[in-house]
Amino acid sequence: MKKLDYRVSNSRTKRKTRRATLIIFSMLLSVFLLMGLSYFSPAIANLQTAGLMTDAKVQSSEPSKTGSSSQDLSTEDESYVLIDPLTGKVIKSHNADIQRAPASTLKLITGLVALKSLKESDIVRVGTEVNVEGSHLGLQPGDEISVHNLLTALYVNSSNDAAAALAVKVSGSIPAFAQEINEYAATLGCQNTHFTTPHGLPDPDQYTTANDLSKVAVRFIENKELMKFVKLTNAHVQWTDGQGKLREADLQNTNRLLGIYPGNQGLKTGTTTEAGQCLVSYVTRSDGDYLVVLLGSKQRYRDTILLLDEAWSEQRTAAALKGLTKELNSLILSPGIF
Repeated sequence: MKKLDYRVSNSRTKRKTRRATLIIFSMLLSVFLLMGLSYFSPAIANLQTAGLMTDAKVQSSEPSKTGSSSQDLSTEDESYVLIDPLTGKVIKSHNADIQRAPASTLKLITGLVALKSLKESDIVRVGTEVNVEGSHLGLQPGDEISVHNLLTALYVNSSNDAAAALAVKVSGSIPAFAQEINEYAATLGCQNTHFTTPHGLPDPDQYTTANDLSKVAVRFIENKELMKFVKLTNAHVQWTDGQGKLREADLQNTNRLLGIYPGNQGLKTGTTTEAGQCLVSYVTRSDGDYLVVLLGSKQRYRDTILLLDEAWSEQRTAAALKGLTKELNSLILSPGIF
């Protein structure tokens, strides 16, 4: 009889232990989900403080939501891909193979091709190719400027005249340079891309996709010589005009996530009426790296942060649960757990 009592008591103890295990597991899961979803919410707050939530004259009447999912992006029509640049693994994507205007994100490949034949110390005498629209450094035909300063203007100020000057220096003409960057893009595996300019100004025959542009961005990240330019929040450049007078300019980076989003290493912005708001972002942290290519957005900074926050929270939750399943018994048996 005593033996039977022991078995019944033991069975009840096991049921209570299992029940306690489920309760603890549920509680911890909820805690980790909340931690993951809210961990990077300060980045959204910083955006609001910096006035970046209404980027490029596009305003939203909806308040930002901490921990929002990718369904809360500014438009369903935009294209994006978020990948691990070290492995090439796609974490999430949407409309990633739809052909879109690249705007100035095209300049990522401009620098890659330019440095195949130029040195930063090379001096470029510019011609009429620098008479272009959009963002510019202010170069005039006959000016002389180093490749280093051209690359600085290209990636900090997104200067179209700098892109044109590099293109003509490398290939002799804009069409010849376009052919070179198309051939280079093909070697990277870009199958839905065609470029006609070195700067990304609108052209009906110029397009890329989020997936193709991510391949260009991965190669760019591997180039330490170019990465140093996209990390600069501001820069000073100088050159000489046709009369030999010194010209100077102080530039601010067009990428306003630099210094706002933790781990942001820059890369490239782009905006035209045809392309919408575009942003290629590279983020590095102790627990991993992410690359985001966003095309056709209405609020590129907000959307990029939402995608990154969502990815980080999912990664943190998965890692926490993986560790939890290994240590669950020790957690239950730990003194003071109740």
